[in-house]
Amino acid sequence: MIVIHANDPTTSVLSQLYKLREDISVCITEKNTNSEVRNAIRNANGIMMLGHGNKYGLFSTPDKKGIYRRLIVNSDHAQFLRDKICIGIWCYANEFALHYGLHGLFSGMIISELHEAVENNIPATKEEIDSEMGKFVTRLRDCIEKYELKDIPDRMKELDDSKSDLTKFNYSRLYYID
Repeated sequence: MIVIHANDPTTSVLSQLYKLREDISVCITEKNTNSEVRNAIRNANGIMMLGHGNKYGLFSTPDKKGIYRRLIVNSDHAQFLRDKICIGIWCYANEFALHYGLHGLFSGMIISELHEAVENNIPATKEEIDSEMGKFVTRLRDCIEKYELKDIPDRMKELDDSKSDLTKFNYSRLYYID
């Protein structure tokens, strides 16, 4: 499996999903070119794509003004992802997957920053978001290791021990797409 994860400090918690895994062969970051990303995807059986994004793809790192100018995974990569087992954890990854006919485990909108909670009318503090994201990612890592991808969305909902507006929102935003 390869990992595509830009070195964005706001998504560094997601590195728990692949750290210490023996089946990770390559880690692609914002430093890799589009052709390097394409070649890595072509040669992989599975792809884990992590970070911030939208329905058009997975973002690279933001510029100094905080603007995301590059999609490290985008429509150009879709044809190479179709026959792979994918894990896509970024906001609206499920919409990207559905649009391009991808298969695997994908997230919808996930609240990982305070401005996202405000935009979605979810009452939460930065401290609560950080703490709950840590628990969410640890649980997701454990589920990926123990269960088939198709079982993870239901299992994650069962693991939500807080049942706060924030956790109910996040834990209900995982989808298996066959």
